[in-house]
Amino acid sequence: MNWFVTESPRPAWIARWSHAPWLVIATVCFGAFMGQLDASIVTLAFPAMAAHFGHDPEWISLGYLITLVALLVPMGRIADRVGRKIVYIYGFALFTGASIACVYAPSFDALIAARIAQAVGAAMLQANSVALVTTAVAPEQRRKALGVQAGAQAVGLAAGPLLGGYLTEHHGWQAVFAINVPIGVIAMIAGHYLLPRTKTKPERTKPTWRVVPGLAGVLLTYAALFVPMTLLPFTMKQPLAHIGLTTAALPLGFAVAATLLCKPGVTTGALITAIALILPVPQVLQLLVAGIGLGIIAPSCTKRVMSALPEASAGVGSGLVNVARGLGTALGVALAGLLIHTFQ
Repeated sequence: MNWFVTESPRPAWIARWSHAPWLVIATVCFGAFMGQLDASIVTLAFPAMAAHFGHDPEWISLGYLITLVALLVPMGRIADRVGRKIVYIYGFALFTGASIACVYAPSFDALIAARIAQAVGAAMLQANSVALVTTAVAPEQRRKALGVQAGAQAVGLAAGPLLGGYLTEHHGWQAVFAINVPIGVIAMIAGHYLLPRTKTKPERTKPTWRVVPGLAGVLLTYAALFVPMTLLPFTMKQPLAHIGLTTAALPLGFAVAATLLCKPGVTTGALITAIALILPVPQVLQLLVAGIGLGIIAPSCTKRVMSALPEASAGVGSGLVNVARGLGTALGVALAGLLIHTFQ
């Protein structure tokens, strides 16, 4: 049974290939895409799930997010001991199996339990993603590699509302979970063959207080991102496909700015976001511009966090950023739920 907790090596010909590091990044992008797709796609199915189960839907996301945030650091420590590759692959296996459980959930409580299991798998993925990327490439290529990973996250975030509206309207809310299954199966196979063995010696680090402003910025950015994404399906009186297209404008703007606009800083991003709120243009354009502003703020704050830590503590920094992102998402969903109940 030693194979069960031992990382397998890549095939020798893959390990020797000059482009092998980019195969690692491509594999990690599966997790980056799927994690953000799941976070955003579920919001479009909230009304359908609320009608099906007769319960307030926000706990479908909050239970997931609270579990995810609580486990990010512990899962990172476990991966340091047994290997990031094996934890990453098992994370995909658990996330995929839990997605199937969501599809066939017989009750609201069963759905929440399956979502919590999904969150455990997602924590195993997110706690290792940045470390897998940074250890796969040379130092001079890390910024580019992390940019590719961020792009995959942004694409997943933007695709969620588009797919969520279509799948829910034509195939029911169960389809928003079923879509994870083929992605997860492909990712597990890719991870087995393309990820190198990654067991490392854990290091003790003490983050400096200089990271707090950056983490606060990440938290508030994701809260601002997820309030409208959760709220719009309940407030727009239009077909779900149209709602999905409108909602997707926000993460689409975020994706464009996060991957292409590297020079503007937090102040510029905040100004663009504020201007978007008062622009006399259609709602979809307001959301697009607001997304651009938020997409400038988030990477700038992340850079501030990582710059405040020594290179040896990059894993700690990435874990802290993921925690702030998860808490911000949970805060956004909770605020949207409060607004829904207040004005219904």
